[in-house]
Amino acid sequence: METYDVLIVEDDSSMARVLEVQLKTGGYAVRTAVNGEEGLAQARQQAPDLILSDIMMPLMDGYELCRNVKRDPKLWHIPVILLSAKADKASIIHGFAVGAAKYLVKPMKREELFKAIDLRLKYAAKARLTLARKARDLEGDLARISIFKTLDLFSIGGWSGYIELVNEVGKRGCIYLEHGAIDKCSLEGQFSPYSIFLLLSWEEGSFKAHRY
Repeated sequence: METYDVLIVEDDSSMARVLEVQLKTGGYAVRTAVNGEEGLAQARQQAPDLILSDIMMPLMDGYELCRNVKRDPKLWHIPVILLSAKADKASIIHGFAVGAAKYLVKPMKREELFKAIDLRLKYAAKARLTLARKARDLEGDLARISIFKTLDLFSIGGWSGYIELVNEVGKRGCIYLEHGAIDKCSLEGQFSPYSIFLLLSWEEGSFKAHRY
Protein backbone atom coordinates (compact mmCIF):
# COMPACT_ATOMS: atom_id res chain seq x y z
CA MET A 1 0.00 0.00 0.00
CA GLU A 2 1.25 3.48 -0.88
CA THR A 3 2.51 5.62 1.99
CA TYR A 4 1.31 9.21 1.89
CA ASP A 5 3.29 12.15 3.24
CA VAL A 6 1.47 14.61 5.52
CA LEU A 7 3.02 17.90 6.60
CA ILE A 8 1.77 19.07 10.00
CA VAL A 9 2.18 22.81 10.63
CA GLU A 10 1.50 23.54 14.29
CA ASP A 11 3.22 25.85 16.80
CA ASP A 12 1.83 24.03 19.85
CA SER A 13 4.36 21.24 20.40
CA SER A 14 1.93 19.10 22.42
CA MET A 15 -0.77 19.26 19.74
CA ALA A 16 1.80 18.63 17.00
CA ARG A 17 3.02 15.53 18.83
CA VAL A 18 -0.52 14.18 19.30
CA LEU A 19 -1.30 14.67 15.60
CA GLU A 20 2.02 13.14 14.58
CA VAL A 21 1.48 10.01 16.69
CA GLN A 22 -2.10 9.60 15.48
CA LEU A 23 -1.19 9.91 11.81
CA LYS A 24 1.84 7.64 12.05
CA THR A 25 -0.34 5.05 13.78
CA GLY A 26 -2.75 5.44 10.86
CA GLY A 27 -0.01 4.58 8.40
CA TYR A 28 1.01 8.04 7.22
CA ALA A 29 4.53 9.43 6.89
CA VAL A 30 4.68 12.69 8.84
CA ARG A 31 6.79 15.82 8.80
CA THR A 32 6.29 18.82 11.10
CA ALA A 33 6.85 22.57 11.00
CA VAL A 34 6.32 25.13 13.77
CA ASN A 35 4.82 27.94 11.67
CA GLY A 36 3.56 28.75 8.22
CA GLU A 37 6.84 30.19 7.02
CA GLU A 38 8.71 26.99 7.87
CA GLY A 39 5.87 24.86 6.53
CA LEU A 40 5.89 26.66 3.17
CA ALA A 41 9.68 26.26 2.90
CA GLN A 42 9.40 22.53 3.61
CA ALA A 43 6.59 22.12 1.09
CA ARG A 44 8.62 23.88 -1.59
CA GLN A 45 11.66 21.73 -0.83
CA GLN A 46 9.66 18.48 -0.94
CA ALA A 47 5.96 18.63 -1.75
CA PRO A 48 3.77 16.64 0.69
CA ASP A 49 0.58 14.85 -0.32
CA LEU A 50 -1.45 16.90 2.17
CA ILE A 51 -0.90 19.80 4.56
CA LEU A 52 -2.58 19.85 7.97
CA SER A 53 -2.19 23.31 9.46
CA ASP A 54 -3.19 25.26 12.54
CA ILE A 55 -4.36 28.81 11.85
CA MET A 56 -3.06 30.94 14.72
CA MET A 57 0.76 30.82 14.45
CA PRO A 58 3.63 33.32 14.54
CA LEU A 59 5.47 34.64 11.45
CA MET A 60 2.91 33.22 9.01
CA ASP A 61 -0.53 31.97 10.04
CA GLY A 62 -2.47 29.11 8.47
CA TYR A 63 -4.55 31.38 6.24
CA GLU A 64 -1.46 32.93 4.69
CA LEU A 65 0.20 29.53 4.34
CA CYS A 66 -2.82 28.18 2.48
CA ARG A 67 -3.00 31.26 0.27
CA ASN A 68 0.69 30.89 -0.66
CA VAL A 69 0.32 27.17 -1.39
CA LYS A 70 -2.61 27.82 -3.73
CA ARG A 71 -0.69 30.55 -5.55
CA ASP A 72 2.34 28.33 -6.16
CA PRO A 73 2.09 26.50 -9.53
CA LYS A 74 4.05 23.57 -8.07
CA LEU A 75 1.95 23.25 -4.90
CA TRP A 76 -1.59 24.43 -5.73
CA HIS A 77 -2.87 20.86 -6.16
CA ILE A 78 -2.02 19.90 -2.54
CA PRO A 79 -5.10 19.79 -0.27
CA VAL A 80 -4.78 21.98 2.82
CA ILE A 81 -6.86 21.15 5.89
CA LEU A 82 -7.04 23.99 8.41
CA LEU A 83 -7.43 23.40 12.15
CA SER A 84 -8.65 26.05 14.56
CA ALA A 85 -10.41 26.57 17.87
CA LYS A 86 -12.37 29.33 16.12
CA ALA A 87 -15.81 27.99 15.25
CA ASP A 88 -17.40 31.24 14.07
CA LYS A 89 -18.66 31.37 10.50
CA ALA A 90 -16.42 34.29 9.51
CA SER A 91 -13.30 32.25 10.33
CA ILE A 92 -14.60 29.22 8.44
CA ILE A 93 -15.47 31.35 5.40
CA HIS A 94 -12.00 32.89 5.50
CA GLY A 95 -10.50 29.39 5.43
CA PHE A 96 -12.40 28.33 2.32
CA ALA A 97 -11.79 31.71 0.69
CA VAL A 98 -8.01 31.21 0.81
CA GLY A 99 -8.33 27.73 -0.69
CA ALA A 100 -8.68 25.28 2.20
CA ALA A 101 -10.05 21.86 1.29
CA LYS A 102 -11.53 21.45 4.76
CA TYR A 103 -11.87 23.42 7.99
CA LEU A 104 -11.92 21.42 11.24
CA VAL A 105 -12.74 22.94 14.61
CA LYS A 106 -10.58 21.93 17.58
CA PRO A 107 -10.93 19.77 19.52
CA MET A 108 -11.99 17.39 16.76
CA LYS A 109 -12.62 13.70 17.11
CA ARG A 110 -9.99 11.33 15.75
CA GLU A 111 -12.59 9.85 13.39
CA GLU A 112 -13.39 13.29 11.98
CA LEU A 113 -9.72 14.02 11.36
CA PHE A 114 -9.04 10.70 9.65
CA LYS A 115 -12.16 10.93 7.51
CA ALA A 116 -11.03 14.32 6.17
CA ILE A 117 -7.53 13.00 5.42
CA ASP A 118 -8.34 9.45 4.27
CA LEU A 119 -10.95 10.55 1.72
CA ARG A 120 -8.32 12.76 0.08
CA LEU A 121 -5.43 10.29 0.26
CA LYS A 122 -5.85 6.59 1.17
CA TYR A 123 -9.39 6.23 -0.12
CA ALA A 124 -9.36 8.99 -2.73
CA ALA A 125 -9.83 6.67 -5.71
CA LYS A 126 -12.71 4.80 -4.05
CA ALA A 127 -14.31 8.06 -2.88
CA ARG A 128 -14.13 9.55 -6.37
CA LEU A 129 -15.67 6.43 -7.88
CA THR A 130 -18.53 6.58 -5.38
CA LEU A 131 -19.10 10.29 -5.95
CA ALA A 132 -18.94 9.84 -9.72
CA ARG A 133 -22.07 7.71 -9.48
CA LYS A 134 -23.98 10.72 -8.21
CA ALA A 135 -25.85 12.95 -10.62
CA ARG A 136 -23.66 15.24 -12.69
CA ASP A 137 -25.80 18.16 -11.57
CA LEU A 138 -26.54 18.62 -7.87
CA GLU A 139 -29.08 21.08 -6.55
CA GLY A 140 -30.81 21.94 -3.32
CA ASP A 141 -31.85 24.37 -0.62
CA LEU A 142 -29.05 26.24 1.17
CA ALA A 143 -31.00 26.06 4.42
CA ARG A 144 -30.85 22.26 4.25
CA ILE A 145 -27.53 21.65 2.49
CA SER A 146 -24.86 24.21 3.29
CA ILE A 147 -22.55 25.41 0.56
CA PHE A 148 -19.65 23.99 2.58
CA LYS A 149 -20.96 20.43 2.12
CA THR A 150 -21.11 20.93 -1.63
CA LEU A 151 -17.58 22.34 -1.66
CA ASP A 152 -16.48 19.28 0.31
CA LEU A 153 -17.88 17.00 -2.41
CA PHE A 154 -15.98 18.90 -5.10
CA SER A 155 -12.80 18.75 -3.01
CA ILE A 156 -13.00 15.00 -2.38
CA GLY A 157 -14.01 14.28 -5.98
CA GLY A 158 -11.36 16.58 -7.39
CA TRP A 159 -14.05 17.94 -9.68
CA SER A 160 -13.92 21.03 -11.83
CA GLY A 161 -17.16 22.90 -12.43
CA TYR A 162 -19.26 25.68 -11.00
CA ILE A 163 -21.94 26.27 -8.38
CA GLU A 164 -24.76 28.70 -9.13
CA LEU A 165 -26.30 30.41 -6.11
CA VAL A 166 -29.46 32.45 -5.61
CA ASN A 167 -30.12 33.92 -2.18
CA GLU A 168 -33.48 34.63 -0.53
CA VAL A 169 -33.76 38.12 -2.06
CA GLY A 170 -32.89 36.98 -5.57
CA LYS A 171 -29.22 37.95 -5.78
CA ARG A 172 -27.17 35.63 -7.95
CA GLY A 173 -23.62 34.44 -7.64
CA CYS A 174 -21.37 31.73 -9.01
CA ILE A 175 -18.38 29.84 -7.60
CA TYR A 176 -16.00 28.35 -10.17
CA LEU A 177 -13.81 25.40 -9.17
CA GLU A 178 -10.75 23.79 -10.72
CA HIS A 179 -9.85 20.26 -9.60
CA GLY A 180 -11.84 20.65 -6.39
CA ALA A 181 -10.46 24.06 -5.37
CA ILE A 182 -12.17 27.45 -5.63
CA ASP A 183 -10.74 29.35 -8.59
CA LYS A 184 -12.87 32.51 -8.83
CA CYS A 185 -16.30 33.89 -7.97
CA SER A 186 -18.81 36.29 -9.41
CA LEU A 187 -21.66 38.24 -7.82
CA GLU A 188 -24.39 39.58 -10.10
CA GLY A 189 -22.08 38.86 -13.03
CA GLN A 190 -19.17 40.86 -11.62
CA PHE A 191 -15.92 39.13 -10.65
CA SER A 192 -14.22 40.25 -7.45
CA PRO A 193 -11.86 38.58 -4.93
CA TYR A 194 -14.30 39.65 -2.21
CA SER A 195 -17.33 37.92 -3.75
CA ILE A 196 -16.42 34.61 -2.14
CA PHE A 197 -16.86 36.03 1.37
CA LEU A 198 -20.40 37.15 0.54
CA LEU A 199 -21.43 34.00 -1.32
CA LEU A 200 -20.23 31.66 1.43
CA SER A 201 -22.23 33.64 3.99
CA TRP A 202 -25.55 32.92 2.25
CA GLU A 203 -27.61 30.57 4.42
CA GLU A 204 -30.95 30.83 2.63
CA GLY A 205 -31.72 30.40 -1.03
CA SER A 206 -30.88 27.70 -3.56
CA PHE A 207 -27.90 26.28 -5.37
CA LYS A 208 -27.20 24.19 -8.43
CA ALA A 209 -23.78 22.63 -8.87
CA HIS A 210 -22.44 21.43 -12.22
CA ARG A 211 -19.31 19.35 -12.61
CA TYR A 212 -17.45 18.90 -15.87
